[in-house]
Amino acid sequence: MQNNHLADLSRINSDDSYAELRNDAAFWEPLVRHALDELGLPAPGELRVPGESTNPVLISDTGLAVKLYGEHWCGPESYASELEAYEVLAGADLPVPKLLGRGELRPGGEGWPWPFLVIERATGRTWREAADAANAGGPADRAALLDLAREFGTMLRRLHAVPLKGSAVLRPDSRTFPELLKERREATVADHREWGYLSPRLLDDVPAFLPDVDTLLAGREPRFVHGDLHGTNVFVDPGPGGISGLIDFTDVYAGDPRYSLIQLHLNAFRADRELLAALLEGADWDVSDSFPREMLQFTFLHDFEVLEETPLDLTGIDDIDELAQRLWGVG
Repeated sequence: MQNNHLADLSRINSDDSYAELRNDAAFWEPLVRHALDELGLPAPGELRVPGESTNPVLISDTGLAVKLYGEHWCGPESYASELEAYEVLAGADLPVPKLLGRGELRPGGEGWPWPFLVIERATGRTWREAADAANAGGPADRAALLDLAREFGTMLRRLHAVPLKGSAVLRPDSRTFPELLKERREATVADHREWGYLSPRLLDDVPAFLPDVDTLLAGREPRFVHGDLHGTNVFVDPGPGGISGLIDFTDVYAGDPRYSLIQLHLNAFRADRELLAALLEGADWDVSDSFPREMLQFTFLHDFEVLEETPLDLTGIDDIDELAQRLWGVG
């Protein structure tokens, strides 16, 4: 049986082959069953892929999530960051599913060992599902969604207060975050021209708009930053349960908490400024007059294609301040 697993995994030998198989439930199911058996965990009746993801993830009908990390698509870095995050978050007052075990599909052999984590499945619905249902309902559903956004803000404040006791990216003196922003500062205009969400005239002004990264971060104490708070990484239980799950810690940093708002607002909230205002209220966030411009700077410095899920036509905006207010104005 072990040889069959090794033979299967040898099919993944490039970025393209990984991309083709990463969300293929039939390919991963026997491997996940093997992983659970190796850890002595209950054998599931059914396993399913919850949706498209960067790393292979299967959910069991026994309440477990198994996440595997390949050597392609930044898998080694993702595994290291996620494992470090679970160590740092252990015991924190946050709705983070418990890490139940870890192992390797190919331990002690040549080549990539294919590490995996087994985690409790998050309960409730994704934020995206809950928001879509609320937006299709009436005023009461909208009010409930705003209450969830406020609770989300309270949770985010607690997340940012988690002590940075990690050994690598979650060390207070880690340089990973500022170096990432410096790389993004150099690449962002070219990337946004390719993506096409913004006007070429506006993008001409972006280099002068973006400050030096060290200046941008000066005087700010690093915090625990979840860099990918998109609409399916947060789970909610509308009603007494509130925010019920926070997952996917492959893009965590010791960094500036403003960065964590980018995916949250532009992806999870789909640039709904009323939801953003409710979240900032719940987080007791100090919103200054410069907030929209600061957040637009971090929008351009973010590592992802953050405007992809924003349902706004921004192509006619040629002025930086107009764009900042359109996306981030909460006054």
